[in-house]
Amino acid sequence: MIHLMELPNPDPLTGRPEHGGRDRHACIAIRDVSKLKAIFDKAGISYTLSRSGRPAIFARDPDGNALEFTQVN
Repeated sequence: MIHLMELPNPDPLTGRPEHGGRDRHACIAIRDVSKLKAIFDKAGISYTLSRSGRPAIFARDPDGNALEFTQVN
């Protein structure tokens, strides 16, 4: 079980790493990174791809928290 709560953000919204993989983040397993990439592109959501070359996308929520979406089989 994961509880997501909206709290005052103790981290600054500016000055954080551009790539979410270099920041604290939560990871969510998905089946197809290319489908999520297309959804993000269509919605104009900023993201970076994994720098290791594995199938993963990093994005930030409206509060600046980093999220990783990694492809699993």
